[in-house]
Amino acid sequence: MEQQERPQIWMEKGDGAYWADAALNAERPRIAAILRLKHLARTGRVSPDTEAYLQLCVITEAFADERLAQFIVNHPTWPWASLILGVGKENYPKVIGLIEKFGRFYDVGDPMIPAYIKREPGSYLKDVNGKVVEKVGIFVKGIERLATPSKLWKYIGLDVDPRTGAAPRRKAGEKLGFNAELRMTTYRLVTSLLRAKGIWYLGSAEPGCSQGYQGYRQRIVDRKEALGTMIVPTPTERMCLHCEIPVKTKRAQYCPVCGGKLTLKTEPPDTLFLGHLRQMAMREMAKDFTLCLWLVWREAEGLPVTEPYKVVKLGHRPIDPWKMVDRQAIDAE
Repeated sequence: MEQQERPQIWMEKGDGAYWADAALNAERPRIAAILRLKHLARTGRVSPDTEAYLQLCVITEAFADERLAQFIVNHPTWPWASLILGVGKENYPKVIGLIEKFGRFYDVGDPMIPAYIKREPGSYLKDVNGKVVEKVGIFVKGIERLATPSKLWKYIGLDVDPRTGAAPRRKAGEKLGFNAELRMTTYRLVTSLLRAKGIWYLGSAEPGCSQGYQGYRQRIVDRKEALGTMIVPTPTERMCLHCEIPVKTKRAQYCPVCGGKLTLKTEPPDTLFLGHLRQMAMREMAKDFTLCLWLVWREAEGLPVTEPYKVVKLGHRPIDPWKMVDRQAIDAE
């Protein structure tokens, strides 16, 4: 008698999603242990138990990272991603894993199932009010649910409020409209791309290429300066932007020289801090990078692709992911 395949549990994840979760969950106690030891060291104290626990956290996190590194080399986007400077086997597979985590089962006939999904229904187990119930449904992968680039950007938290132009953020008493862990890991990945100083940092004016970080940064600078906006260094202390002097008094609200109102990382009208400029350019670059990831992934899966709104409606130039690479593909011998 053939052994029946075990039903898939609703919260059961694929390898990428599972190990991305595991790595991120192991990271938190490691950081907490490091911070505790630093605080204790300030007063000359030690904690052998915390030191031993830190070593266990390091081992656990390293184990999960190794599984992610093994997983990502077989992912359909790796032939593209592996050609880009700054894309490694730690942050990139976490981004992929958290996108995979977006997959879920739907009841047969649910209108939320994309029309191009022709997968047969399967049985799975679901925890309903503490009881395990067997159900029948159709599983839709994360990349299948994210049918347009804008849906991926919204899930990452790269969209903006159309009324204010502000990026989404946490609000007390409101459910997050994006995956906070995915936004964090995407930010880490983009930071790695900047440090690598490759094509995603430099950008390119050639057809089919992204402007990259430097291109977007310069475009923002040109636009802001044309509007009369002053671009200044981000203050580390309370500062008078008129006199360009820091004020070390913690509770001071007004400049002792000119009497103007002081600022602490709050931009006055017609002013842009360099730190904010960096974040704006990084966000635009991140949108282009994740667009390329979306295109490569969906094409590899045989899923329909569309150009983003800014290309279709605003006339921006389309991006070819395979032009935004730093290395040449190595053919297998």
